[in-house]
Amino acid sequence: MTLEEIKSKLDNLSPVKVSFVAKVIEALANPPALNVRSAGTWLTDNPQWTEYFGLALSVHHGATVEPLRLTAFEAVFRNACEHMGWNVLRPESQTQRFIDMTVSLRPGMRLHLSLKSTAAKNLSTTSLHISKLTEASWIQDIRKASQRRFETIKLFRAYRQAVSHIILLRAFRDKYEVPPYLYQLVEVPVRIFDSIEDAPVEAFATDGPRVPCTIDGKHVATVSLDRSDAKITVSGIKLSACTIHAEWRKQ
Repeated sequence: MTLEEIKSKLDNLSPVKVSFVAKVIEALANPPALNVRSAGTWLTDNPQWTEYFGLALSVHHGATVEPLRLTAFEAVFRNACEHMGWNVLRPESQTQRFIDMTVSLRPGMRLHLSLKSTAAKNLSTTSLHISKLTEASWIQDIRKASQRRFETIKLFRAYRQAVSHIILLRAFRDKYEVPPYLYQLVEVPVRIFDSIEDAPVEAFATDGPRVPCTIDGKHVATVSLDRSDAKITVSGIKLSACTIHAEWRKQ
């Protein structure tokens, strides 16, 4: 739609609609300040992608103080990718494990994404937390350490085969009654789970084992088997082991 076509449509809007559009335009005119933290990544190499995402944040907070949570984040992320002309495929079914969407930037290049978001209190500036990487119903039924180890390794082999990128949107806020002052888009490398293959049986001895993950001998995260909720939690993910694509700060 051209600018002239937009103007002609505005002439036919009711006063209420004009007021609504004015709020949207005001939000678009004051987008959050973009800070590209890692230049040249598959996201930041495209200025239109980061601009689109920032504008979506503006429009979102033109209507609510609530942070952009997972469902809305998925929609905005997908729309930004489609704006770039990338091919975006949704999961084949609601029950497809691990993957939230597949993005093809060009023929032969497919990224299988797991999208996460958080607006938890007191977010760390040095580490990340994923409260639910995936469900694992077997956690509640298994009692033997050897079987826990077997099932955990099996699960993470399947996860690493399916997921190529874990994307986490973090919303920092001082108070719950105001919009976040900062959004941070982080990519967690799937390879942090490689070392689980080498974890000894002793690491799975307790009912809720906490398995350390290492890269090049350095502790970069901890995988926990949450027996109460039958899920996998990842805590203490070193931000230094991740890629911070970009940040958007409220002006």
